[in-house]
Amino acid sequence: MTLRVIKDIDPQLWNVFLKKQIFTIFVQSPDYGDFYRSMSEKAWIWGIVDESNNLVGGSLIVSVHARRGNFIFVPYGPIFDSELTEDELKTAFDIFIKELQLFAHKEKYDFIRCSPFFADTPNWREAFSQRGFRLAPMHILAEYTWLLDITKSEDELLKGMEKNHRNLIRRCEKEGIRVDISVTSEALVDFNDLLDATALRQNFHRFPIEYIKKEFFSFALRGEAVVIRAYLPDGTLDTAGIFMFYGTMSCYRHAASKLTDKKIPTSYSVQWTAIQEAKRRGCTRHNFWGIAPPDADSSHPFYGLTHFKKGFGGQPYALLPCHDLPISWRYWFTWFVEKIRSVKRGFAK
Repeated sequence: MTLRVIKDIDPQLWNVFLKKQIFTIFVQSPDYGDFYRSMSEKAWIWGIVDESNNLVGGSLIVSVHARRGNFIFVPYGPIFDSELTEDELKTAFDIFIKELQLFAHKEKYDFIRCSPFFADTPNWREAFSQRGFRLAPMHILAEYTWLLDITKSEDELLKGMEKNHRNLIRRCEKEGIRVDISVTSEALVDFNDLLDATALRQNFHRFPIEYIKKEFFSFALRGEAVVIRAYLPDGTLDTAGIFMFYGTMSCYRHAASKLTDKKIPTSYSVQWTAIQEAKRRGCTRHNFWGIAPPDADSSHPFYGLTHFKKGFGGQPYALLPCHDLPISWRYWFTWFVEKIRSVKRGFAK
């Protein structure tokens, strides 16, 4: 099979290709490129085609300009057709990386950062290493995820949960917890206020509101993102989450809560409502996003969230860690700054 890279393919063609794949990931959609453009960055969609011009792979690619360095980012890409043979997959990967490396040199970026949605296997680690990549000092997207098959009935999903999760969902319903689904600016303001309180209480680095707002509306305007809010019986807003729905996968993107009453933890109602909404939209998988790695101790930032997410049932999916391909000597300045940040935030020792 003869393969070649085509730069800047039609977004709708890419959309159709993505939604045929096993995993449909919103950060590879054309909408995510629009989100980066709204932040004054650049975005491109590259396709890999065979001799008959059939699309067999490719990726959304975005630029990142920051004080710590300028780089090309491949978010959960590249994506390849699942029907490619092992040799074809290797060839497609090779030509994609070679073209991307030439592009980064020409445009004077410091490095390429690739965070693929590939299973973490020795073969893929070796493939990246052979092409000059090294492990990144910090991640941008989740590298340990938790996926739930939601093709089962709601009763089956409830039975598949931990008993405590099932009981808390039912208790919230019994106690009169109200949940709504919204795409309004008001709902986003509510979420941001809760996120401020959550970040202060748990001492973590939150996304800026402009980042969240632009990301949210890049998808909400197309019906692919919602804010789900849960209210205590007295009407007090207690929990809110932002969820993405793209193709066959829903995603738990952002979360915030007060957890005012531990006897009726409204976060369980928000998550269950999201799963129900995903089923209604025809999704087959619910992606809980990041969890702590298996060997993490209680100091890991995701340690507490991991039990919460796993309790809904599902399976772990360990992704290949984020990798960098240095282009210029300036990469090492970025590496040093990010390594320190990663240690301070509890993700590295």
